[in-house]
Amino acid sequence: MQLERLSVELRPRGGWESLDLGFQMARAWWRPVWGTWLAVYLPLALALFAAFHDRLWAAVLALWWLKPLADRFVLYVVSRAVFGAPPTVRATLGAWRDVLSPGALAGLTLFRIDLARSFMLPVWLLEKQTGRDAHRRRKALGQRMRYYAVWLTILCAHFEAVVFLSLGVAGDLLLPAGGDAGFEFRDLLRGSEGAAWNWIDFACYVVAVSAIEPLYVSAGFALYLNRRAILEGWDIELALRRLDERLRSAASTHGLAVLAALVFGLAALTIGLAPSPALAADKSAKQEVAEILKAPEFQEYREGKTWRYRGERKDAKRAQPDFGFWANLGLFLAEIAEAVAWIVAALAVVALILALRRWVPAWLEREPQAFRPPDALFGLALAPESLPDDVAAAAAALVRAGRLREALSLLYRGALSVLVHRDHVPLAEGDTEGDCVRAARKTLPANAGDYFARLVQAWTAAAYAGRLPDAGGAEALCREWAPHFTQRAEAGSA
Repeated sequence: MQLERLSVELRPRGGWESLDLGFQMARAWWRPVWGTWLAVYLPLALALFAAFHDRLWAAVLALWWLKPLADRFVLYVVSRAVFGAPPTVRATLGAWRDVLSPGALAGLTLFRIDLARSFMLPVWLLEKQTGRDAHRRRKALGQRMRYYAVWLTILCAHFEAVVFLSLGVAGDLLLPAGGDAGFEFRDLLRGSEGAAWNWIDFACYVVAVSAIEPLYVSAGFALYLNRRAILEGWDIELALRRLDERLRSAASTHGLAVLAALVFGLAALTIGLAPSPALAADKSAKQEVAEILKAPEFQEYREGKTWRYRGERKDAKRAQPDFGFWANLGLFLAEIAEAVAWIVAALAVVALILALRRWVPAWLEREPQAFRPPDALFGLALAPESLPDDVAAAAAALVRAGRLREALSLLYRGALSVLVHRDHVPLAEGDTEGDCVRAARKTLPANAGDYFARLVQAWTAAAYAGRLPDAGGAEALCREWAPHFTQRAEAGSA
């Protein structure tokens, strides 16, 4: 490893300072880092979008599961940039065989939910460690630093969620909407009866992951780099190399001084003996060592007290018991247990893959349950047989009789009945009037949705605030009801 080509300042750092260094590295090389990420992640996202366009939640789940593959390409760019110039996007994609081996399959199965995976990924990708060697290496690196790697994963997951929700809220604020429209995250989790994932939600998720994930990988690599520098004393090695270069320069100066002494020997004899260049070189070396020892790393002193026996002590060597046979037996049994554990784990992975191949396609292809319209909403009966044949005419008769509240109730009840029985709008008993307006706007044409919003506003004002419209406004609502709902009911029957 060519430490003299490092493009970052090498010194022991704390965990949080190392994470900050990783963020700065991603900012410094943002073109190759995000260029490589987008070149790998966007085609993968588009392929999953095309494959699961009717079930985008499955595409999002698969995209989340495959993130470690794209992380490998980002780590390849950052690791090369630290020890030289960052590679181009084309060069990184051309080295895909080196990037994806070894450990790609393990990163997607056994170690997919490892909370320190960005910190441990260089063990596979850069050190090419596998099996027991990789386990020992991860254990050695994880001492004192795994804590920060776990917190990095937790914080980046929260940042990713915040960015995703912020994009969703910003999109709903910018899109034109009427009534009580707003971003509701619970709609993404309501299944077939609610507003499932759409392409806007999918795009927001892709943007959120693309904004946070390269920072996450770069910070994990900086933490790994700092841990190796502490364990292997990279800063001391660099200081000793600089000292060696200065000593070599002093030696060459010594050769020139000897040549000058041969030429001007007579002058040197007349003015006396000059200090030896070798002594000067030794003196400079001592000064260099003294300067190195003045560094803060070598200025740690501790005071302590210990008890010491002041009397006579006989050092009698006790015979050590021989546990050779039992120790060898224990090691043999431990190796057998470890081999059995690996075999069981491999069989479990194979069984899981076979189960997924059998059950997941059937689960994804499972048809949603047929929609069952509710019998009543808000205490209003919605069965078609409970309504008059001509809802608009019956409501107009109630308006002429001065019963405005009953007329609005009949119009509202008839509109809800058409929505749930003819248009199959997924309304539930726990929905509010605002939920009904939003669901109707997604199914009805624009003018029908506007009419339904005005009808709901008039009904809620009359039912909850006691504010009845005038007779002319109520008659207008009765006249406009039939074109929007009677015709749609006939079309649904056809």
